[in-house]
Amino acid sequence: MTENKEPENRNIPMADGNYNESIEGDYVQGYAYKLNIKNSKVILSGQTLAPVGNPARSKNKGIWAKLLPMLKLPSMLQNLLLLILIGFGLAITVHFILTLKPILAVISLFVTVILTLLLLIKKFLLNFINQISTKWDAGQEQLAVNLANLIWNQIESWVWEITSPFQREYYQSLIYTCRDYQTQGLDKDRILKLQKVFVPLKVVAKEAVQANSRMIPQIKSETNNPREKQIWDFLAAMGNNTAFRRMVVLGAPGTGKTTLLRHLTLIYANKQERLHHPKALKLIPVLLYLKDIRQEIVNKQPLLAELITEQVKQQRKIKPLNLPAHWFAEKLRQNKCLVMLDGLDEVADETQRQQVSRWVDEQMQIYHDTAFILTSRPFGYKNAQLQQEVTVLEVQPFSLNQIQKFIQNWYFETEVMSRAGEDDLGVREEAKQQADDLINRIKNSTPLAAMALNPLLLTMIATVHRRGSALPGKRVELYKEICQVLLEKRLRAKNILDPLTATQKQTVLQVLALRLMQQKTREFKLSDGVSLSKDILVTVVGSGVKPEEFFQQVRDINGLLVEKELGVYEFAHLSFQEYLAAVQVKQSNQENLLITNIHNSWWAETIRLYAAQSNASNLINTVLAMPSPSVEAMALAYDCLEEGLSVDSDVRQQLEERLEADLESR
Repeated sequence: MTENKEPENRNIPMADGNYNESIEGDYVQGYAYKLNIKNSKVILSGQTLAPVGNPARSKNKGIWAKLLPMLKLPSMLQNLLLLILIGFGLAITVHFILTLKPILAVISLFVTVILTLLLLIKKFLLNFINQISTKWDAGQEQLAVNLANLIWNQIESWVWEITSPFQREYYQSLIYTCRDYQTQGLDKDRILKLQKVFVPLKVVAKEAVQANSRMIPQIKSETNNPREKQIWDFLAAMGNNTAFRRMVVLGAPGTGKTTLLRHLTLIYANKQERLHHPKALKLIPVLLYLKDIRQEIVNKQPLLAELITEQVKQQRKIKPLNLPAHWFAEKLRQNKCLVMLDGLDEVADETQRQQVSRWVDEQMQIYHDTAFILTSRPFGYKNAQLQQEVTVLEVQPFSLNQIQKFIQNWYFETEVMSRAGEDDLGVREEAKQQADDLINRIKNSTPLAAMALNPLLLTMIATVHRRGSALPGKRVELYKEICQVLLEKRLRAKNILDPLTATQKQTVLQVLALRLMQQKTREFKLSDGVSLSKDILVTVVGSGVKPEEFFQQVRDINGLLVEKELGVYEFAHLSFQEYLAAVQVKQSNQENLLITNIHNSWWAETIRLYAAQSNASNLINTVLAMPSPSVEAMALAYDCLEEGLSVDSDVRQQLEERLEADLESR
């Protein structure tokens, strides 16, 4: 019935050195946690302990042993390579001189001379490498790999600057798009850099095509689980086994799936993939959001190359990219792209989601050796699974080490940005003091520790903590506090007058959120938002506030809405829409709406958040009354039991007996 998985334990060290609080977790269908408190101890699933994989290293068998044979080319081949290099470099230099581009001519000549000198002094280099290779240990060896990659990347970028003008501009456009850490409106005043805040996620292969542990590089890891790795391990494994070229990354709401793809895009656009894994393939990143292109896929069924081309053409409004004809078609044909498709679950209509899934299957078949990564929530993927052979990865909750690292990164960057980029000892001391205080609070609070496993909720916790507010003990209370911060408290702290209270603004947004859920969409045109909300806006605040101005204020000042393109809005994160819809369902007594959608994955998170504010007995009874409920329905009922504000004792007993019977059944 539920997925059997051995619990993994993490002990959370306290300030006094004891382990007096921990959490024992059971991951249910990629989402729920069961908290068992035993003898005043709570055990947090997934502790990361000793490194995995420490292969014995024999004398001179490291990177240099592999590098030396590569440098020892036959004499004739060396001379031929030298002549080709000089001829090619001089030809490019002459070309730039004739086309009156003196700067490029100088650069070309400089690069040619440097590379020629490197080849001419190859014997000296070989002797030098021979001498130092006998002295370097494993740690120095890794440093050498990074240094070699850095030097080669610099040489490569010189050539790239000259020969690939479009690719250079495309990469720069991706950097502009992905360089910021998206805080979902939590702090619009301070834009943090993604690379400074990002903490690598751990993933576990749930279903790995033709996979065994030997196929994935055994690198040093902070985890004691050999199945738990980073996405870079699988990207590196693509070179040895094409089975890993198709991956599906599943994760609960707020676990950082979109942030992961943005991070990958940024790393590849900066040509830093070899610094993250020495065996990572050099690929051209392509990031597409399925919720934005679903209509085009459903209506036109375009080839992937055509779709990417159209999206890239629209990428920049100022100085659009000059895209060569068939450029992406050729790169896809050569298997040089990493195609990242984000948010299958955000295609809300189930029929459309299945159509999009079939389209992805077709593209994987057409471009059969191209690297693909698709992300989704587990419930959203269940009824629209890919039929091609894929490796399914599941994002793991944050470990204590990851929680600490994120808080330290987040507080430091936030303090630096709040002081206009100033970075000195005083700023670092303040950031460390605040970070240590929050870490200690999380260690000493079971509810906070449970929420801190989720990157989005951890960001919310840090935001509330920095503003000096009391830290809530439940997820639904955290959403409530964050909405208060965004809609009112932040403005009050800045002495900004606002004629509307947080309650008034939230009342309007709740109605909008529920109607968007019913329409199975995230985005709405400003005119549609006005139409959906004007009646409730007049009822709540009167005719003194124009609907257009209301939405612009929530976008520009409060940050709870974002304008994804001109005149098209959506909530800063789907979780906010789901929470506000749950509040509206409760306040308007529309529980039957959730009961009728108990099988619909689009409503699953809203149902959980509603249960956290209400008596969840009716929702659970609906599942128990089914002749043969699905695993997903039973998992949702279990979540409602665990997170529900209250549950009737007889309903609780029935569900627990049903769970026990199903687990014991063959």
